[in-house]
Amino acid sequence: MEEEYQSGANLLKEPLSFAELIEGGAQFEVDTADVNNPLYEDINVEDDEVGEEEIENEALISPWTRSFDELRELMTPIGEHIYKRITRAGIKDQGPVPEKARVSLRYSAYWEGQSAPFDSSMLRGTKFEFETGSNKVLEGLEAAVRTMCAYEQAEFIISYKLLFHELGCPPRIKPKADGLFKIEVIGFTLIGDQQSLENIAPEDRTKFSIVYPKAQDMHLHGKDCVKRGLYRNALGAFENAITSLNYCRLADDKDELKQRELLITLYTNVMFCNNKLSRPAKVCIAMRALRHLTQNKPSCKALFHEGRALAALGEYERAREAFVQAQAKEPNNKEISEEIIKMEQRVSKYKQSIREIWTRALSTPQEKQKEETVENTEENTANQQVKRDFQAQLEEFDKSALQSIQLSRKGYTDKEFDVLRLLATQHSMKVSMSPLDVDRLTLSKLSIN
Repeated sequence: MEEEYQSGANLLKEPLSFAELIEGGAQFEVDTADVNNPLYEDINVEDDEVGEEEIENEALISPWTRSFDELRELMTPIGEHIYKRITRAGIKDQGPVPEKARVSLRYSAYWEGQSAPFDSSMLRGTKFEFETGSNKVLEGLEAAVRTMCAYEQAEFIISYKLLFHELGCPPRIKPKADGLFKIEVIGFTLIGDQQSLENIAPEDRTKFSIVYPKAQDMHLHGKDCVKRGLYRNALGAFENAITSLNYCRLADDKDELKQRELLITLYTNVMFCNNKLSRPAKVCIAMRALRHLTQNKPSCKALFHEGRALAALGEYERAREAFVQAQAKEPNNKEISEEIIKMEQRVSKYKQSIREIWTRALSTPQEKQKEETVENTEENTANQQVKRDFQAQLEEFDKSALQSIQLSRKGYTDKEFDVLRLLATQHSMKVSMSPLDVDRLTLSKLSIN
């Protein structure tokens, strides 16, 4: 009798390279840990991401179940090994997906004559991302995506020569198996080249015409790092670009204008990253450079970042001033308005605390004693009320048929908790704390034999 095996999507402990699989084979190990562990959830969820519950079964069915030869007749060849049919035109302003870009897409892949996909990002309930030019996906898949624009949907027949080659991976992937791919490009962003500045020859490091495009590349790399939450990496990229630009010799006013505009952008991004990394003092240093570059007319973004940094340093009045200046540039910005309200509250609280300190410092001994008497009287009154409330609750519990009730420790201050325990003892009851949950209290009646 043949054994039956359950099939499903499993994660691997280490990523599997298709290049290694095709050329010489590769070893892999399935990760049997709980894939629903919240620690693995994506923290950078975007608005265009599709949840698993939104995927309909119809969306997974192959658009073509007859022979691929018939479908090729309806398609356009875009190379020796790929045929394409556009099902929804894309936005051509950015052009097709280039090399050195991070592309987001949804896809499903089918074998000839089969209606169910052998692979699909929609089965995982999420979009798929990869970097073009990094050899991290099937050659045919990247080649197909590189012909598409943002928002475009298309169908491709891709030859086995750009997929799993002659051998395939039996029994799941047959030898010499062409594939039908249904692809939707959600969007893409340029990611730049992390090594762009390092590849400049030493004799060219002062030439603006050579350094400027490389600095732009580093700027793109920094932006990509920010998108992924890698703020230290992004900060390093922005700072390296700034250093390279400041080291250049400028040929004319056009070079100076291009240098200044890129430096303003880079310094603004440096402020953002330093705020994310809790380095407010460095934010203020970058702001000084920006004020010099802009003739003391920084942008709304720069003023906003400065305001947050000053607030972190406890400079509430200066922070409020920076936010007010930012609001003047963008009056309808809700985020700025919220920050101004926070600053108003902090400044008010700070001034109140200063007044109280000076009042106490300058008051006479008689006035201090009078204030303490009033405070003690108010505290005693509050304690008496708490005690009466506890008495009433304990008496009601004593009359009930219940033997125990659950309480929350968070609901009482330390003083209130001490009062509750004392009164419980007087009523032949006890308050015990759970050894597994410090917030869980049990009020129970004592058994009297």
